[in-house]
Amino acid sequence: MIGPRSPSSRIVVETREARYPPRPKVHFVPPSEGGKGKWVDDPGGTGREIAREITVCPACAAARRTTAS
Repeated sequence: MIGPRSPSSRIVVETREARYPPRPKVHFVPPSEGGKGKWVDDPGGTGREIAREITVCPACAAARRTTAS
């Protein structure tokens, strides 16, 4: 528990695998020197997402960083 008016830090406790589907024509590339610009595709892919994180005091965050390294 963190008291009022004290700084806090977030620590990632759990992550999960994530898949992102391809999306056609979602990003606009601005025109270059008189061009029209165009919409380009997002290829999608895989990655990791934060599944769970906790808010802790600065001392606990520092202790967690030293044990994780």
